[in-house]
Amino acid sequence: MHIAPVPPLRTVALAIALLLLVGCAAQPPPPPPKVLTAEEAAARTVVPLTRPIALDKAGQIVDLEFELPPEGVGLVPQVFLGVRVVGDAEAVSEAQTLLNGERFLAKVRLFRRHDGADQELPLTRYDSVDRRFVPLDSEGLVPETLAISPALAPLEAAGLIDSSLHYRALSLAVLPEARAGMYRLTIELLEDRPDLTKMNVELLVGYMGRSK
Repeated sequence: MHIAPVPPLRTVALAIALLLLVGCAAQPPPPPPKVLTAEEAAARTVVPLTRPIALDKAGQIVDLEFELPPEGVGLVPQVFLGVRVVGDAEAVSEAQTLLNGERFLAKVRLFRRHDGADQELPLTRYDSVDRRFVPLDSEGLVPETLAISPALAPLEAAGLIDSSLHYRALSLAVLPEARAGMYRLTIELLEDRPDLTKMNVELLVGYMGRSK
């Protein structure tokens, strides 16, 4: 029986395809991002970023300058400004009870550096009664925190998520129309909260994710 020879070009193509398949199969998965130490995270000045803060005493708890890069793939030009509680499952559950949708009086103000001067930007917050985002007043008053989270992928890529810990993100405000540049954020608490004394809390700033 006569068997027709395989054309040389087809042979080469098949060989290349086989090599590519073998190479893909042999390629190990990329290692997970290195989790930053507390000192490394505190030194980070590019969004996404975190900072340890305390919520138990009235007064200014944040006065921070940072750089906002352009939003990446899967993100929207809206910036989350809030906090996250860090700890075990019990601590995070307690934070959910004490903070999510509960009274929490703060003033949040965000400025963008423009031509050497700070330009204050309008912020919004999610109103749990009206169930929509509403503008902050001229004083930047925020009456409550709500369980809203920024996109997690950039936090993981930056080394700001430890898989051995639990987190609960709570929103104070959102910058609805973000542009890359230098910013300054201030947050002031308006009342003492002794019930939050032992809570492990961080400032959290990050881009919001695109809705699916």
